[in-house]
Amino acid sequence: MKKVLLIGNPTEHSLSPVFQQAALNHLNLSWQYQTMTVEPSDLEYIVDSMREGDIAGANVTIPYKAKVIPFLDELAPSAEKIGAVNTIQIIEQGSQIKLIGHNTDIHGIKSSITTQNVTTVSSTNSIIGTGGASLAAIFGLQSLGAARVHLIGRNITKVEEVIKHGWDIEIIPHDLTSIRRSQFVDLLAKSSTIVQATSVGMSGGPAPNQSPIPEAILKAALEKSNLKQLLFDLVYSPPHTAFLGAGLTTKTARINGLEMLLRQGAAAFEIWTTKAAPIELMRASLKEAAI
Repeated sequence: MKKVLLIGNPTEHSLSPVFQQAALNHLNLSWQYQTMTVEPSDLEYIVDSMREGDIAGANVTIPYKAKVIPFLDELAPSAEKIGAVNTIQIIEQGSQIKLIGHNTDIHGIKSSITTQNVTTVSSTNSIIGTGGASLAAIFGLQSLGAARVHLIGRNITKVEEVIKHGWDIEIIPHDLTSIRRSQFVDLLAKSSTIVQATSVGMSGGPAPNQSPIPEAILKAALEKSNLKQLLFDLVYSPPHTAFLGAGLTTKTARINGLEMLLRQGAAAFEIWTTKAAPIELMRASLKEAAI
């Protein structure tokens, strides 16, 4: 039986096995989706083991989305652009096996935003965070025609490093630790989409039940704005975060990271199997799991 791996550290919290295994079973593929918590010293060995023929594909999660790249043979444009891989495609070429890195987080973010009635073309947006998820969010918004992004992080050096990637969109850097309250409220009020791309608020994370944006500031911005806004928290556990809780207004749409997880996972499924992902079945499997 072939396996599809999820490699990261930790992996026990992941919901990917729930819907990926349901999809594999639905298409009568005798593959098993398995999580694998990998220590840094073992990463190269685990990736090399994918060349042995019994692995059909893999997902990569934190903290290895960038660290896995040196052990792959090739990067798809999505992964090359932002320097992060979350999906590994395994291709047999004669007697050799080739490992190609993809980033389906971009698709997951982009397709999640398009399910909401929010303006993206020529829009101004805000993203909190400087990790791989924030880069995927920038790329997704760029591909949807956004004009600019306010990029806000606790480490201004990391914010500026993200900007150096070179984007076809204006990136305006901000230091979360020193930005003035009035400026913060104004830029958030002008943002069509506000993406929370950090681990803050995640169950079991370093700052559970918290938000990177003070509640008073976010509420003031939402009340001031005359836009139909979207609050998008990439955290999905818990489903109702402190960040999203500040958006309880009639004109503000709110989504968590569950839809993004589902859609990036469906894109990965199609890369591994070359078959259309049964996305509604995958969504239903998460609901059945009471998530």
